[in-house]
Amino acid sequence: MAMQIIVNCGGKSSQAGEKMTQKKHKTFLYKHAQLVENLSAEQSPVTGFSIDVDRLLQDIETFKSSFRSDFISVIMIQEGSLELSINLETVSITAGSLIIIAPGAAKKMLAAEKDTRISTVHFTLDFLAAIGMLKVKTDLFDYISLQYIPHWILDTGDKVLVHALMYQLYEKSKFFNDHPHGRELLYHTFYIFLYEIAALSKKNATPVSAHRGRKENLVVRFTQLVREQYKSQRTLESYARALNVTAKHLSESVKEITGKTAGEIIDDFVLLEAKLLLGNPELSIAEIANELHFGDQSIFGKFFKRLTGLSPKQYRQTL
Repeated sequence: MAMQIIVNCGGKSSQAGEKMTQKKHKTFLYKHAQLVENLSAEQSPVTGFSIDVDRLLQDIETFKSSFRSDFISVIMIQEGSLELSINLETVSITAGSLIIIAPGAAKKMLAAEKDTRISTVHFTLDFLAAIGMLKVKTDLFDYISLQYIPHWILDTGDKVLVHALMYQLYEKSKFFNDHPHGRELLYHTFYIFLYEIAALSKKNATPVSAHRGRKENLVVRFTQLVREQYKSQRTLESYARALNVTAKHLSESVKEITGKTAGEIIDDFVLLEAKLLLGNPELSIAEIANELHFGDQSIFGKFFKRLTGLSPKQYRQTL
């Protein structure tokens, strides 16, 4: 029999002052504690981790607007179908599919078939740090760091495997407090789960590059740094200095691994945020230009038109 409400091992619910409200200049940041609170599920002492198995998809208002999160999501569709917007790209997920969504990705739910049933694992980077997982290098983290969106249609065997691993996580979390080694059992089960997902990435996903090594590690670090600083730093030289490499080496590495120039990757982050902000009618174009650290509205307008062929005002009218 399917379980609808499953143990969520998140921290205590956020205080009233921390409840998510729409910041005028920012896309929603949806915190894991708020997810746990909205799902109205039982909580445990494990901060930053939650597991749902065979749950009927819940209609949460937050999911209908673009948001970022402080947690990674691994979602498998058991029955039905789901349509998401991820970084303004429409992704259709059908029964038997698995998708991994990074925290920094801007996402929202566009549509869901009635009675869609999903199994999910959500976890924060703080949870990974707490169990030492950040020191473990897996392909999964490389995909997430590069903002690649793994979306795989699993074969029958892999679907059974992933569901079984999720159910084991559910069982370990349910007895977390009662078992004398509950913490260790949950953590080790999670390790197994994540390594199996990493193995599936090699089987199902198209690699970013056939050559893995120092250059790709450099590109991962570059992408992470751009994600953190794209509003204030937009020159190749500033990132090269921060990464202790020459601008030429960084430029050549980025081009080889991603097929894009470093400048294009920086522009991609800025443009995505600009489009998201333009979707908020409460913001003026001048306010958006200021939020993105452009010198003035005119400079922002030239940047936006160069990349899209439309002025910010024209783009807003298409929404």
